[in-house]
Amino acid sequence: MDYQEALEKLKHTSPLKITVSGDIGAGKSTFAKHLAEILDIPRIYMGQFMREEAAKRKITLDALGKLFEKDPELDRQLDELQSERSRYVQRGVFEGRTSWHFVENPTVKIFLSVDPQIATERIWQDRSDKRDQYSTIEALHKANQKRKESEIYRYKTYYGIDVYDTNNYDLVIDTTDLDIDQVFEQAVIKIAEYVA
Repeated sequence: MDYQEALEKLKHTSPLKITVSGDIGAGKSTFAKHLAEILDIPRIYMGQFMREEAAKRKITLDALGKLFEKDPELDRQLDELQSERSRYVQRGVFEGRTSWHFVENPTVKIFLSVDPQIATERIWQDRSDKRDQYSTIEALHKANQKRKESEIYRYKTYYGIDVYDTNNYDLVIDTTDLDIDQVFEQAVIKIAEYVA
């Protein structure tokens, strides 16, 4: 199956609930946004919920992560919000570390992996105002490690799941040596083949 055939198949598949999870800096948001746009389906993503919560509290995403560790109920509220949305969306892209676990009846669960150093370099080059800013690339690398440790701890404690265990997913794509177009094309074909 080539890319165009795969795309046509996905445009006519329903229900189609695609969950996108993965490593920090693997390209989840860029991928999920493009996939939702090209398939003309909604993108429901945890990053938006978290950024809105951080903005409401006037704190950074890192500070919100620390707050999650102290207030498990806040984490659970955001996870439940995603779960609720998945009940009435028949075709959508659900992006987030726990999406594979909370989306009701996902069609396919995708994990995007990346080498941590490459991830740090990608994030460092993305100086958008949506990201927390760091004075050095080393500080960013350490923050990514702490964030991952926090997520592993929180989700194991709350739900008994390991969001970084690739056995939880149907498709795993290593984005380390790929540009976003290559990731996208490979993923579309793999998703279409999986749902065929």
